[in-house]
Amino acid sequence: MNKKELILQILEKMGYKPELDNDGDIMFRFEAKTVFVMTGDDDEKYLSVQLPQFYEVAEGEEPLVLTVCNRMSRELKLVKVYIDQTFKNVTGACEFFYSNEESLSDCLAHSLRFLGIVRSRFKRYKAELSED
Repeated sequence: MNKKELILQILEKMGYKPELDNDGDIMFRFEAKTVFVMTGDDDEKYLSVQLPQFYEVAEGEEPLVLTVCNRMSRELKLVKVYIDQTFKNVTGACEFFYSNEESLSDCLAHSLRFLGIVRSRFKRYKAELSED
């Protein structure tokens, strides 16, 4: 079984309905959000689970959004929150290495818990920093 097949199988066991998109990435719905699993090389035991473009950056708020992204990436373990190269959208990602099927399953579950709170935490931090 290759890496994508293993991930698809684990996600199905977790109760999700994953599918491959046009680029060959795994996508599925999680708490009314579309999440992507970027698998990279088949022989590397590394993944990136992403909640793409969960926030659209308004013109002029780039410094505030960058500050919020920095704070979140610093404070949340495993999570990277970043603004894309166009400075128009914010993405959350959990990137990790795994050693076997059990660690892959555990890391996927842990990543989804974090990605489930990214949007609300982002909004809260943004509101806090806007008050200052």
